[in-house]
Amino acid sequence: MENTFAAFIGSIFGAFADKANLIWGAILAGGSYLFGAYWPLFAFFLLLNVIDYIYGILKAKATDTLNSGKGFKGIVKKVSYWIIIAISFGLASIFIDVGATIGVDLAFLQLLGWFVLAIYIINEVTSILENMVALGVDVPPILLKGLAAAKTAVDAAGNKVVPEDKGDGTAQ
Repeated sequence: MENTFAAFIGSIFGAFADKANLIWGAILAGGSYLFGAYWPLFAFFLLLNVIDYIYGILKAKATDTLNSGKGFKGIVKKVSYWIIIAISFGLASIFIDVGATIGVDLAFLQLLGWFVLAIYIINEVTSILENMVALGVDVPPILLKGLAAAKTAVDAAGNKVVPEDKGDGTAQ
């Protein structure tokens, strides 16, 4: 009887493992299809979105400022990040194709989407850490300074690729 029970448990575990592997495989294949070889970076950004939202709720509860309207705005903001990222990568792709058609090398614009994604990742991590500080978590100040330095470096690199406008319609 013991072997029958063990076989039964084994078959249940096997069926679960098969389904879990199938689901995980579908997630990996879908992520690779949508985001290419760099899909783990986009998955990481999504994870940061979720963590930041959770810590935002925890901070709002701790400061007694929890508000469904503010929470909805937070969700809209996170979805807007994804839309801006998609627009950044999409525009780069379109302009690169148009440039190839008219004989202008616009391949450098591929960096546009990556700069936008990098800035949003830095912003999400910074927001998470700021929420943690508000909740009393001891976050090393060097981490916040390092993120600020990283943001400055990414902005500076972005300005080399796509120069800032001086305000008079010319680039710096």
